[in-house]
Amino acid sequence: MTEPPHGPTHQHRLGAFEFQLLSELRRRNVFRVAGAYLGASWFLVHMGTVLGENFAVLHQLMPAVIAGLAAGLPLVLLLAWLFELTPEGFKLTHSGGRRNPIHEITARKLEIIIVALLALAVIAMLTDRWLLHRPADESAVPVFTLVILVLLADRLVGRRSAHGASEGVAPSLALAHAAAPPSIAVLPFVDMSEHRDQEYFSDGLSEELITLLTKAADLRVPARTSCFYFKGRQTTVAEIAKALNVEHLLEGSVRKSGDRVRITVQLIRADNGYHLWAENYDRRLDDIFEVQREIAGAVVAALKGKLLSGTLPPPVALHSSEAYQLYLLGRFHWNKRSPQDFRKAIEFFRQAIVAHPDYPLAFSGIADSFSLLPIYDSAVKATETMPQAKQAALKALSLDDGLAEAHASLALTLSLFDYDWEGAEQHLKRAIELSPNAPSPHQWYCELLVNAGRFEEGLAHGRRALQIDPLSLVANLGLGIALNSARRYDEAIAQLQKTLELDPRFADASYFLFEAYANKGMYAEAVEVYARQKRLDGEPAAEIEAMQQAFAARSWEGFLWHRIGFLEALPHPIPEEIAASAARVGELDKALTWLERSYEGRSARLTHLKVDARYDKLRGDPRFVRLLSRIGLA
Repeated sequence: MTEPPHGPTHQHRLGAFEFQLLSELRRRNVFRVAGAYLGASWFLVHMGTVLGENFAVLHQLMPAVIAGLAAGLPLVLLLAWLFELTPEGFKLTHSGGRRNPIHEITARKLEIIIVALLALAVIAMLTDRWLLHRPADESAVPVFTLVILVLLADRLVGRRSAHGASEGVAPSLALAHAAAPPSIAVLPFVDMSEHRDQEYFSDGLSEELITLLTKAADLRVPARTSCFYFKGRQTTVAEIAKALNVEHLLEGSVRKSGDRVRITVQLIRADNGYHLWAENYDRRLDDIFEVQREIAGAVVAALKGKLLSGTLPPPVALHSSEAYQLYLLGRFHWNKRSPQDFRKAIEFFRQAIVAHPDYPLAFSGIADSFSLLPIYDSAVKATETMPQAKQAALKALSLDDGLAEAHASLALTLSLFDYDWEGAEQHLKRAIELSPNAPSPHQWYCELLVNAGRFEEGLAHGRRALQIDPLSLVANLGLGIALNSARRYDEAIAQLQKTLELDPRFADASYFLFEAYANKGMYAEAVEVYARQKRLDGEPAAEIEAMQQAFAARSWEGFLWHRIGFLEALPHPIPEEIAASAARVGELDKALTWLERSYEGRSARLTHLKVDARYDKLRGDPRFVRLLSRIGLA
């Protein structure tokens, strides 16, 4: 038998394990729960003792109450370890990982409770001494000293986690922290215009600065969606920096009047809140492109101590002010991701092209809008929108072959409509080469690779997209879908639950969580989350109740048959949803009939067919094999 390790190496491993355990206790808020429980228990016992002086029954019960509270402490701490409070109620805590916004919100609430209990303790002792003229309860001193020590332990562990472990304990963490490149998040600029009607302009300016700074060497910049996650939220600089894992924040405001604009910008250090640099710019709109470069250049210069190689790319060709503002309006609506907003985006992109006919970004915007519109609106036919998307993407490439957005746009049409996997892969590789820190090409490449059965390659790109854009609902959802397609159901469920923590009303995340539960055979959970998704989609309450009753009466197959009947009666049914349910209950002819209808409409949802577990009962059918061959996935 091999002897267990001894000496410094073994001690180092033990120290690292102990530190990781303390960090995990802090991440799960166990320290704060302990402090709140001790404080609340003391206050309950104190009040019971005071009232027990006048009520004999209560006085007799106090020993049992104290014993119960003492016995309850381990149970409460165990529950704090196992569960976390989310917008959807109490959920099992996922092991490992960073503290997320939900953990931080719970931690702040617990701290408020503890402070309130400390204040109540002081009030109680003063009341005893000056109003009731009785000896002060001296047990408050040791109890609340213990509470304060617990909170101090929490803070010390947190500080050590944030700055990397000290020498001898998890040195790899400290080394990774030291090696991390300088980082900055560009927060959405505030519209300070007189009528507050320039949000599209202030948002667009922020987005353009993100794009420009991303191209600076050795600088890590979170993507737009993560930076914009905090828009309109009451969040501190420290909380934003922690959530995005950045050292600096760039924030500002825009005041636009006529053809003049005033831009106020300030660069802030996240660890102490100090300003490193601030500036005002009063310019005409025709100068807006140069102002963007000035701001980005000033940021790089302010960080020069760390960004020794930090440089910006050479200037790009400037476009007219009118076309640029119309383009910003288009992207403003495109980012809202609804059928109505996609149509508005297309109109603004077209107006931008009228103002400046050779504007490649506007053509790329049209392509992206037409590509996604049929996915978000089942009444829209891909056979009508996708040829327009491809034409616009090709036009963008003809105007600027070095534009990453144009390559990504063309790749999207090639994969979703032409089923040209090889061509799409080449353009996605080129998009990533041109703009390695743009999240969308990584996300789309993840989907392409996973759909082709190249799971590990695909998941690596999905995780890269999430690393660039950690708070993006779309990037979080994309990784969850990819994990589900790779049949890693536990990981998929955890990832999709994390997505719902970011936004419980994100219906798409609920739908794919339903699919992951169903694939794992967790049918009760699947039906529950499916009902939630349909409520978010505005489906009639009577139908939701009916499908739940069908599940209660006839289990999973009863639920599926009920949904098949309901979906087939819709004016614009989604063929793949009917086909999947039919395949699951063994109605192979019906499933293949609906899949053929889906193919006729060139549905983007067919791209998952090769790896989709819902169709496993069809895989031996020659008709299904031929369909896969037509899609290029055989």
